[in-house]
Amino acid sequence: MEGQHSGSRAIPPRLIVIAAASAVVIGIASVVYLWPTLSWLHPPKVHGIPRPATYASYDVVAESESDLYLLERPSGGGSASATLDRTQDAGATWHRIALPALPSGVAVVVTSLPGGKLFLRTFGFSTGAQQFYVGDGTTWAQIALPDQGTGWLQMIDARLGFYVVTQAVGSSLQELLIYRTLDGGRSWEQRLALTADHPNGGGLHLSDDSRFLAFSDSMHGWQVVVPAHWAIVCGATSSTDAVEQLMASQDGGANWAAISLPALPQGSTDLGPPFFPGGGASGYLTATAHTFVRECPPAGITYVYGTIDDGATWSGPRALPGPYFDTRDGVVWWASDGRKVFRSSNQGQNWQTTVPKLPSAAVTLVELFAVNANSAWSLWSSGSDQAPGRQTLLRTTDAGAHWSEVKLPGS
Repeated sequence: MEGQHSGSRAIPPRLIVIAAASAVVIGIASVVYLWPTLSWLHPPKVHGIPRPATYASYDVVAESESDLYLLERPSGGGSASATLDRTQDAGATWHRIALPALPSGVAVVVTSLPGGKLFLRTFGFSTGAQQFYVGDGTTWAQIALPDQGTGWLQMIDARLGFYVVTQAVGSSLQELLIYRTLDGGRSWEQRLALTADHPNGGGLHLSDDSRFLAFSDSMHGWQVVVPAHWAIVCGATSSTDAVEQLMASQDGGANWAAISLPALPQGSTDLGPPFFPGGGASGYLTATAHTFVRECPPAGITYVYGTIDDGATWSGPRALPGPYFDTRDGVVWWASDGRKVFRSSNQGQNWQTTVPKLPSAAVTLVELFAVNANSAWSLWSSGSDQAPGRQTLLRTTDAGAHWSEVKLPGS
């Protein structure tokens, strides 16, 4: 039976979209996390680690081949007693990092900033309250926000950050505000203000379904606008179908313009946000194509675009050889399918394949945290998604050929 465009055969766009959709797991230390209070402008979210009910779980912030922070959440999923430890000798020793005094019942996320700084954010699921801190592993300074509205904060370094505020009535967005700080939150400048009285400005409209709004430096911002009639189509697609649009700002969020991507994959394509993990001009973005072949919803195949000029131009798209992916500098790409490691030194134009030696036959590489061209960390969880088990920290320093288990804090 031939597929066709019809209301019963198209899947509406998801309200909450995760970067790289469900086909690829992205691991980036400096990535912005998705908070559940936002329903319109979604910063990208990284890998979804199963959170075991009976085992502790971990978030990794990898600084180098020997230097790593490990945020441990206790068994049962509670976050009030989350702990942060650091090793600078590849796990031979660990020392505890004191966290700021936090209320109970909050989620804690820690990410890395340039210059040896850390960015800590908390979210209260019962209250919706958020708090943000910048620290050096010894002291923490809370960041004062410019607006009390529902929003999210992205810190690019200890001084440069953007705060995006959204307010809604029902399913209608009533306000979009973008602020920028250059001094760690001591002062803020409003870069864009869209309200119900002034819904259009800077190339954006309050009626837009905008997602993944994020910044790569003080001037360059990115977001994906999803057309009202976009859908994952269970049937043949055509060149006249609505497509998601990548938008870019070159003046710190005040003005936005559409960016064209070459050769979009055929099918209903989900765009992810651009990432510039090394803080330079090299980066990537994902595009997941959902092409109907007898099954609905269609399976997604994820491709990656690369840039070396701050996103002015993009090359690709290139298919990934495995579902797990990371890059430290935007140029050397790592990927894995669990049993093999793939590395590219030219943004996916060519791949080297390695069958790694793992600590045991049961171990697979689930997540990747690349730190340079030859070294990476990984987390592995025994069991399954339905019945996960103890997590193990792994490390390689020879381009993925050998992986060793790293002693965890307290073990």
